[in-house]
Amino acid sequence: MDKVRTAVIIATADKYVSTAITLVTTAIIARLINPAEFGVTVLGGAVLLMANTLRDVGTSSYIIQAQELTLPKLRAAFTLNLFLTLTILPCLVFAAPALASLLNSPGLDIYLKICAIPFAVGAIVYPLHALLARDFAFGKLAIINITSTIFNSTALICAAIAGASYLSFAFAQVVSALVGTALLIYFRPSFEIFRPSFSAWKTVLSFSLFSAFTGIVQRATEVLSVVAVGAFMPPAMVGLLSRASMIAQFPERTVMAGVTAAALPAFSEAAREKGDLRKYYLAALERISGLIWPCLALMIVLANPLIRLFLGNDWLETIPLVQIIAGALLLNFPPGLNYPILLAVGAVRPALLLAVLQASVVLPVITISAQYGIQAVAWATWPIVAINVVMSTWFVQAYVIRFSWLDIGRALSRSTIATIATVAGPITIVYLAGGSASIGLKESVLATGVGGVSWIGSLYLLKHPIYAEFARILKAVRRKILRILLPPFETS
Repeated sequence: MDKVRTAVIIATADKYVSTAITLVTTAIIARLINPAEFGVTVLGGAVLLMANTLRDVGTSSYIIQAQELTLPKLRAAFTLNLFLTLTILPCLVFAAPALASLLNSPGLDIYLKICAIPFAVGAIVYPLHALLARDFAFGKLAIINITSTIFNSTALICAAIAGASYLSFAFAQVVSALVGTALLIYFRPSFEIFRPSFSAWKTVLSFSLFSAFTGIVQRATEVLSVVAVGAFMPPAMVGLLSRASMIAQFPERTVMAGVTAAALPAFSEAAREKGDLRKYYLAALERISGLIWPCLALMIVLANPLIRLFLGNDWLETIPLVQIIAGALLLNFPPGLNYPILLAVGAVRPALLLAVLQASVVLPVITISAQYGIQAVAWATWPIVAINVVMSTWFVQAYVIRFSWLDIGRALSRSTIATIATVAGPITIVYLAGGSASIGLKESVLATGVGGVSWIGSLYLLKHPIYAEFARILKAVRRKILRILLPPFETS
């Protein structure tokens, strides 16, 4: 458990640093690139997301969860990845003009062709990244991620200042991909796996096939959702909606990035060692909700000054969108846990069925709502999130561990009270100031500070396990500092 806790802490710290860099970059880029230009990168990102999913075909998940990982299995995973990379890459390049025409976005053609460069190195990146995750080497992964983020942000800002417009994102991806690949090879120089071999392909494919289809369905759902929105709205609207989603998902992606990175390795190890998955799952729910819910609630209250401060006046239309989407995400109490725990116990077929059922909910709702404007799409996230959460939790109950909805209610009860306590003060400050539109920087800082103090105080009074985790981290940091400042006395 200590190894898992350390992995989550390191992975989360990695994401906090990377996110802080990204936030500063976003604030700068929002003033250099307008919503219409950003919309091109959103459409391009959707296409690349699908291409990457088709290329990975679940080999990363296989490497992480495999009971016995041998060299032939690793070579088979690499060979499969390499073959798909060499197949998809020319398709991506030659299909770029047609996709640009289909999505009514001429700039998408050159954008995808430039992004083909970082896509090409994925055959090396995926196996090495999965090996580091399997080994719980999250310290090394943190160095790789933070360094890549710094290079990405620097290249992005420089290119945008030089007038590269939306292509700035493509150039930044090239730079960060090359840097990340070099660091992965440095930290995990497993050159012996990069030899084409199909000797264990049946073993790899038996797991990867269903895992791959699950990933393909999930990514296809995301891509088709963006395409559906783009079919009824101009790129500027797509850009606004994407930016609003990014801001609303900030707490989840920041907190859950570390948890998600460690979830599959942790659950897989627990499954291999016959650990108590029910205990780990419910404990994770309580800790995650205690972190994410207060952040989401605070974001809803302070969305107006937050958008004005970070994005500027060109993005004011995202304010209600952020509030609506963040409200929907409050319903998503087990984010990032249900799929990893299904894969950890080898329930890849149920995971595929779950992905198909969720897609059958998402796509019709998004397609219909997109015809009524961006606020309708934002409101559509409420039924989508609610239905998907119920379905995914039921699948975990049916195929992995037994627990009741009452167990979930107990696990979430203290987090609910802590969330209410966190936003009570900020809501009062906003009300006394005359509404969120009247709040300036000083009032925003005050409201955030009051919310933070109330959150920590409520965690302490409720004896929430998150408070014990914080205390454990602080003790470890204090011991580390004392060890550096006061080294043990040595005698000769």
